[in-house]
Amino acid sequence: MKNTAGPRKPVFDRGRYYHHAPSLAHAALIGAGEIRHQQHSCQRRILDDIALVYLVAGRGYFSVARGPAREVTPGDLLVLLPGIEHSYGPSVPGQWDEYWLMCSGSVFTGLQATGLLDSQRPLWRPGLGAALRARFDSLVAARLTTAQQPRNPRVALANEASLAAESLVLITLLAQADAVGAPEQPAWLIAACALLDDNLARPIDLRQVARTSVLGYDAFRKAFSAAVGLPPARYRLERRIDRAKALLTAGSPPARVAEGLGFCDVYFFSRQFRQVTATTPGRFCGALGRARSQQDDA
Repeated sequence: MKNTAGPRKPVFDRGRYYHHAPSLAHAALIGAGEIRHQQHSCQRRILDDIALVYLVAGRGYFSVARGPAREVTPGDLLVLLPGIEHSYGPSVPGQWDEYWLMCSGSVFTGLQATGLLDSQRPLWRPGLGAALRARFDSLVAARLTTAQQPRNPRVALANEASLAAESLVLITLLAQADAVGAPEQPAWLIAACALLDDNLARPIDLRQVARTSVLGYDAFRKAFSAAVGLPPARYRLERRIDRAKALLTAGSPPARVAEGLGFCDVYFFSRQFRQVTATTPGRFCGALGRARSQQDDA
């Protein structure tokens, strides 16, 4: 039988579960990550801690306690509570991009007692917002940056407390967005975001992206900006810079990152990076290096 799915894209996976990370007894972000082009499903899993899975591209299914499967689309959040069996995964292998967080401690389990996290509402719909994506991306990068345990326990606890606090803020923002009720994403917007999120190293024709809708280019650009909060070109640039930050955090030099992401040269890459982050790749790497050095010397 002929395969019509096209070539399989490599899975991009950054993140880690920190089994032995320094943590606070009452609150800790014990894991965080980003996965693109996920191939596999999660079947009948039971966790010991609270986890969040934020779908940013693709579509799939989600079920809890062997109940009926529900369709999930970009902007949906899976709230996975301890001790509850769940299954989820892409409808088509490779068409699923997510951010994930895992939290532990009485502060987070206390959210269940208040009803903010409810086993009867495991699927939230906060929507696909650029600000929410940026917060997830920043938190994943921060968790990875503090992967090496400093010798000074006070520094370790301060780092963990900061990560836990940012996680708590993100959960409350997601809850607020879900409570307001994100408008249902039209099919053309989901398709446009998928195209803009993909193949970040290649040039993209925004007019070709606009053809995912029934709108002309100018109308598409205005409708996209109204729905996402950014025009298509800026949305695409920020996704490229998100990927650049991940690669820089992992240790790739700026010149290699610029080449790998399709920027014409390292100088143009630096200008684009500064436009989004208000700093240069060199200063970004320098700040990472100083933070790690301070942890090692502490």
